[in-house]
Amino acid sequence: MPLPARAGAAGPGAPGGGGPGAVRARPLRVLYIDPDGEQWDWSDLAGPVQVTNVAGHGSPPVSLTTLGMPSGASLPQNYVGSGRTILVGIVAGADTQTEFLRLSDRLAQALWTERLGEPAPGTLVIQRPDGTGRRIKVMVTDGPDLSDDDRDKSGLTWTSFVITFKSLDACWSDATPTTLTFQGADSGAGVPPMPPVVLSPYAVLGDTTVNNTGNAAAYPVWKISGPGTPTLENVTLGRSFGLATALSEGETVTIDTAPDGSAYAIDQDGEDRWTDLVKSSPRDLWELVKGPNHLNLALSGSSSASRIELSYVRRWLRA
Repeated sequence: MPLPARAGAAGPGAPGGGGPGAVRARPLRVLYIDPDGEQWDWSDLAGPVQVTNVAGHGSPPVSLTTLGMPSGASLPQNYVGSGRTILVGIVAGADTQTEFLRLSDRLAQALWTERLGEPAPGTLVIQRPDGTGRRIKVMVTDGPDLSDDDRDKSGLTWTSFVITFKSLDACWSDATPTTLTFQGADSGAGVPPMPPVVLSPYAVLGDTTVNNTGNAAAYPVWKISGPGTPTLENVTLGRSFGLATALSEGETVTIDTAPDGSAYAIDQDGEDRWTDLVKSSPRDLWELVKGPNHLNLALSGSSSASRIELSYVRRWLRA
């Protein structure tokens, strides 16, 4: 993806300097949010750091496992996206050498993805012309390094880098989640119009279809408020999970189905409720596949105070 090079402080002889066509409109913007939360707009032509090119933001690499057959052919067993490497070229510059060295210090800190002795990913954002953005968590494995030829670059007032980002996630994500709420009802209260979807009390009802309009699987976060005993089934996948114990009124359990080892179940007091989950395997904490998902949300013993909230972030195979 070609992007505008830095213009201004670099001077006429530098890459991205002044001249015909140096500042051109581009359809995508590149932003970086460092581990401290500071946002760097690398597509701002008036900014001190500007992007020149990006590679690795398209379709993800794939991990394919196969089983050899006696015939010599292979049988595909598993096909999943794997972590990606993203290369971002930038030009950084300032009006004076002192300002440039201060900028270099700030940039080195922003691209050092560790805090308090622990990995601390930044976020790379590719923004589209309509204002929507797709983002991905990244670690920097090869940061800004000054080479010997920097002494010739306008008296050390500007330089160019290629930053290597590594993401353990194959997919990009929306910035904001989609949230749906399903409400319980008292016995004999009837079924009000949508939304919210009403779960009939004391029965396994609550059929609904959720359409995941991203082009990759999404992993829901569930917030279940009692009273009632929940069972959450994705009929499309044939998988379900629930809680072994009934929730009382005012009691809430939040379940994150993230597949990267960060899944959890906690109550309103922050207490661990993982052991209360009823599931055969971690795969039963099901995802929302691309397209329509037929769900059956059961909350036996529910009342009008009962609620099930579903929140998910759409995921994408490319930025």
